[in-house]
Amino acid sequence: MEENCSVKAPIKFNCWKHHAGFIKTQIVSLHKEGDITQLKKFLLLIGSSQLDLYFGNYSPLNISEFIIEELKNKDVLNVSSYNLWLNKNGDNYQMINLPDKSTWTLRPGNEIQRYIHIHPGRYSVHTLRVKATTLKTAICILSWQKIYPGINMEIDLVNKLRNKFAGASPLKSIQINSGLDKLINIFNSL
Repeated sequence: MEENCSVKAPIKFNCWKHHAGFIKTQIVSLHKEGDITQLKKFLLLIGSSQLDLYFGNYSPLNISEFIIEELKNKDVLNVSSYNLWLNKNGDNYQMINLPDKSTWTLRPGNEIQRYIHIHPGRYSVHTLRVKATTLKTAICILSWQKIYPGINMEIDLVNKLRNKFAGASPLKSIQINSGLDKLINIFNSL
């Protein structure tokens, strides 16, 4: 499993938090390794708030290349011009649309070599707004199912996984068409 995806500098992008394709690849990798114990440290990278998860066709590398090219076209790729551009409207962020119609938020990064922090725009095309705990739960369920196929995901097992790997409180039930169910279906369709 990888701690993060590969994107071109100066882009900073947390793929565990924002890229469904990357996460799906990590779940497959976990299956090949057959060891779910390391999952907990990666779930910590997701945090604890709401987030926007991109499930479109572009890889993290494609996304970074599109954004770098757009910033070059705007002549704001160096750190000083980038920061001025971010503050153009007094908000300290800007939005960019990619060719797949997805919208991306650009903010200042906190690393010298990765000063462009990106994440999917809120409610953008090819993006789903989810709670971090829901994403962590979906990852736990899908990872468990990859390693132990055919096991029925009863609420007791789901709650054990949530507690052990995500430090989350138990669910009362799992509803069809809930946020968790929709998220699992998205991952299964990738």
